[in-house]
Amino acid sequence: MTTKLYYQDSTVFSTEVDVINSGKDDHGHYVVLDQSCFYPEGGGQPADTGEIGPAKVWDVQLIDGEIRHYTDRELEKERFVAQLDEQRRWDHMQQHAGQHLLSALFEDTYGLKTQSFHLGKERVTIDLDLDTATKEQIQVIEKKANELIGQALPISTRWVTSEKADTLKLRKPPVVDGEIRLVEIEGIDLNACGGTHPKNTAEIGLLKIISTEKSKGGMRVYFLCGDRALQYFNFLSETTDQLVVKLNAPAAELTQAVETLLADKATMSKTIKSLQEQLLNLEAKTIVPENHLIQEVFENRSIKELQQLARLVISEHPTAIALFISSTEGDMRFVCAKGEDALGDMREVLKQLLVLTDGKGGGNVQFAQGGGKTNETPTTFLSVFQTTLKNFM
Repeated sequence: MTTKLYYQDSTVFSTEVDVINSGKDDHGHYVVLDQSCFYPEGGGQPADTGEIGPAKVWDVQLIDGEIRHYTDRELEKERFVAQLDEQRRWDHMQQHAGQHLLSALFEDTYGLKTQSFHLGKERVTIDLDLDTATKEQIQVIEKKANELIGQALPISTRWVTSEKADTLKLRKPPVVDGEIRLVEIEGIDLNACGGTHPKNTAEIGLLKIISTEKSKGGMRVYFLCGDRALQYFNFLSETTDQLVVKLNAPAAELTQAVETLLADKATMSKTIKSLQEQLLNLEAKTIVPENHLIQEVFENRSIKELQQLARLVISEHPTAIALFISSTEGDMRFVCAKGEDALGDMREVLKQLLVLTDGKGGGNVQFAQGGGKTNETPTTFLSVFQTTLKNFM
């Protein structure tokens, strides 16, 4: 049985350990220690990482009652110094304690219970049972949370029996029997929890709610604590500074500057679209069939644009049959089209063209498109096109 030092003192970051067992499973090489300061993944909190002697610890899991420390190499049954990634541990403690505080405030203030908690690599979330919290209420909770952080309220832990736990006003019923570990934020929260936490709320640093969204009939709240919150603020500050320079507007006027920019973009997009349509119409008038056939090869032309061009051309020449090819570095795209008075089935024409590619396509009797990778030249496909049309004429 491994002594769980992280339960005795969550600020123990380094200690000497004996390897009492080792092995390998589907997850990788692992060792079992006589005592450990490494927290195994659980309760929404990721595992600690660090080092045991010369080996890097990249994951820790509780499997069949055994704490397995997964390492990048095998270790002998010897004595080593175990060293946590201290920054990672502190980060997890700050986020987890912030979650306790946030969940307690949402429930006590607005009756919103936390259904789940996830401590991700970049963001932290709680899922509330209802989505009724307003923006103003979110701001109230955030303000209260930071006021309580500033009061340096003690955060303590203790073990009780399940019978004793039943007599206490816990935030939610324990999910295990036997000895229950309680985490208490003095005067604010009392909950069964197996995670690591700082010793008082001041060590959370600060708490920032960054966004909310509807999720599974409730509300998902994204938040950051401590160093994560500070890093997020620094990111926003740097981004704002860059936008101030690029948009040539003070921070307070950035929203208006962006709205003006988007309006200008929308106007220009409409103008560009109109000009493109005019150009296509002019181009279509320059394409004239020879013996009712139109064969055009383009470089790097979009299939959508060729479709528009083909429709314009056959509308002007109802007895014509057209093949437009767009060639792009070994990739051929085809648009096959015929006027209302022309014979033939464009699906059959396309089918013969695709034989020489690895692609596919589709369409109808009058209009078909497709293509794929090929080593053939456009000239080869023009020849196939002409041969296929002989069956219709």
